[in-house]
Amino acid sequence: MGSLCSKPGETVGSAKNPHLPSKKSGVLIKGDIFVQENQLSFLEVYKLHEKPLGSGAYGEVWLCTHLTTGEVRAVKILLKEGMPVEEIENRSVLEEVEILKKLDHPNILKVYEYFEDSVKYYIVMEFCRNGDVFGKLEKIGHFSEYLAAAVVRQLLSALTYLHSKGIIHRDIKAENLLLSDSEGKEDINIKLIDFNIATSKKAGLEAHGTLDYMAPEVFAGGYDEKCDVWGVGVLLYSLISGVLPFGEETEEETEESIKKKKPSFEHPNLKTAPKPLKNLISRLLEKNPKKRPSAAQALEDEWIQSFSNTLGDTTEYKKTLTRLKTYCKEGTLKQIFSTFIITQLSKTTYARKMEKVFTSIDRNKDGVISKAELLSALKSEMSAEEAEAQVSKIMECVNLDEQGNLNYTEFVRISSEEEVLLSKENIRKAFSFFDRDGSGSIEKTELAAWLSSGGIIPDEVVNDLINEADENDDGSIDREEFERILLSKLELD
Repeated sequence: MGSLCSKPGETVGSAKNPHLPSKKSGVLIKGDIFVQENQLSFLEVYKLHEKPLGSGAYGEVWLCTHLTTGEVRAVKILLKEGMPVEEIENRSVLEEVEILKKLDHPNILKVYEYFEDSVKYYIVMEFCRNGDVFGKLEKIGHFSEYLAAAVVRQLLSALTYLHSKGIIHRDIKAENLLLSDSEGKEDINIKLIDFNIATSKKAGLEAHGTLDYMAPEVFAGGYDEKCDVWGVGVLLYSLISGVLPFGEETEEETEESIKKKKPSFEHPNLKTAPKPLKNLISRLLEKNPKKRPSAAQALEDEWIQSFSNTLGDTTEYKKTLTRLKTYCKEGTLKQIFSTFIITQLSKTTYARKMEKVFTSIDRNKDGVISKAELLSALKSEMSAEEAEAQVSKIMECVNLDEQGNLNYTEFVRISSEEEVLLSKENIRKAFSFFDRDGSGSIEKTELAAWLSSGGIIPDEVVNDLINEADENDDGSIDREEFERILLSKLELD
């Protein structure tokens, strides 16, 4: 299970490992370093709300409040009772955490931390207060083309990102799309959830998923990521019509219908639907996976493009580009603490605006911003030569992914309005998380507990980081020093 089996503060590996940074400037800061097992009891850290939000085979989902910061989150509580002994010993139930912690996309649910005791696992996640797409569909009967296109576009973007990393979700359905905060009736924002049967792309996969959304090839086994695209087709059909394309009375009849029947367009909402919409549904529900489009190809579809994401008010977009025009590299500790705030603290209205800006710059909607996409955006604000120079500067100063692209968290970190991202409330909450013992200062051991887990950053680098901020030479970072790090405009490295 890799780093899932190591405890915070426990250094796996050594500073002599050639792949570890030997100095501050070599530290690669990613949000997943903060998704760790908390060694305290769950109820020492969180208070559960009065009743669960829902239940499943092994457990329930509850709302909980972080006792120190007041953050409201969701927690999936899984009972060990009834689980195979091998799964408990291997902690395979936490594979969902292992997948989610490495994903960084605005339409994929965040995971924050996890706990284990003698009888339960606790997986703490982002809370979306507006329910799921299935609940909304039941309430309103069917979606408008505009809202259906927004849901499908965001889902296809998340799947393009997932598939590029070799991950297959395997359970695309309306119930697994949560509705995050939105701005009015014509705005919708989804979060893909439930990665408990997600897997890496490999040969010989066995059948898994929800029957009504399963692709025909899944029943025979040996399928690939195109099964997720089929699920998008079932979803789109359902959003427009309010019914399933292959829903039959029995499971056997449903399976036969999926394998052999073509989707019917006789439903009133579909009969009058425009031809491009019906063409897309037919493409997504193509029986032969080799002829079915990939998620990336589906994003280029005529119908999807006709409802391309628009910013509406472009004020925040222009302000963001202005900030990017003047971006300068920041100190390592400021990068670390800013990344923590973005990945570990609650979503805000401002974060939703940044998601829209990110999506607008990400022209091909693959969930990352390439150098070419960033250059194209900045050329609208400055000369081509100036844009080239600034993009090169940005790409040299930030943490890029394996393909040399800018991921979502890093984009938000370098382009957010500091007065919002680094508000006094966010600074207070972040300090409380790092100051685990509540002493009023962040000790070396507390910083190491976050940064050294799994051998990500060796002890001598943690020492350098502490020394960078420790102005009074007491070996720790107090609240005032913490604030100065975050609010500093100076490049400290």
